[in-house]
Amino acid sequence: MTTQTDTKTILEVYDPAMCCSTGVCGPDVDDEIVDFANDVKWLKTQGVEVKRYNLGQEPEAFKMNPQVLSRLQKEGTECLPLILVNGDVVAEGGYPDRSQLEKMLEINSNTKKSTAEGKQMDQSQNVMTEQVQELVALGAALASNCESCLKFHYKKSKELGLTEEDISQALQIGQNVKQVPAGNMIKLANKLLGVEQQAPANGCAPGSGCC
Repeated sequence: MTTQTDTKTILEVYDPAMCCSTGVCGPDVDDEIVDFANDVKWLKTQGVEVKRYNLGQEPEAFKMNPQVLSRLQKEGTECLPLILVNGDVVAEGGYPDRSQLEKMLEINSNTKKSTAEGKQMDQSQNVMTEQVQELVALGAALASNCESCLKFHYKKSKELGLTEEDISQALQIGQNVKQVPAGNMIKLANKLLGVEQQAPANGCAPGSGCC
C-alpha cells in the first residue's frame, strides 16, 4: 500500500478515533495533538508527504494496511497512534515530538540549521500581523456573542485573503473558550441537583460544536 519515491519521504499517521486532527475540538485543548499538528505542517514545508487516517472516519485505511491491521488485532487500539515512515512502523501509542520526528525522518543538520535560522528571523519579526489580529478578533467575537463584531471581522478576514480553514479554526477556538464557563455552570448545577454526570462516549462535549 505504501510506496516510496526517490524524491519524497512519506509519513503515515494512523490516529485513534477522534473528531479531527487539530486537537482543538471539545471543551479542552489537547496540547500533544496540537503540537503534533503543527509539526505535521512543518514537515510538509520540509518536503515530507504526510498522510493521516482517523479510525473513526477512515476504518478501511486501517484494514488495507497489513502492518496496521496486525497491530490492532494483537494490541487493540492501545497501539494508536501508529507512525509509519516509508511503510515501516517507527512509533506507536503516542505522538512523537519534533526532535523525534527529525530522527525518524533523518532530516539532516543543514535543514535543521536553516530551520533554526528561520526561527530566529521569525522571532525578530512581529508575529501579530494584520491577519493574525483578525483571527484573534474572530475568536473573541464568537466567544463574546458579538454579532456585529463577527460580521465585521469575517468580512475583513476575507479581504485580507484568509482561508475558510483559517477562519474556521479561529472560530472553533473561540467556541471552545466560550464553552468552558457554560460547561462549568452545568457541572455546578448538576452537582447542586445531585445528578451524576456521564462522560460522552465519543469524547465530544454535548453542544461543543465539534461534530
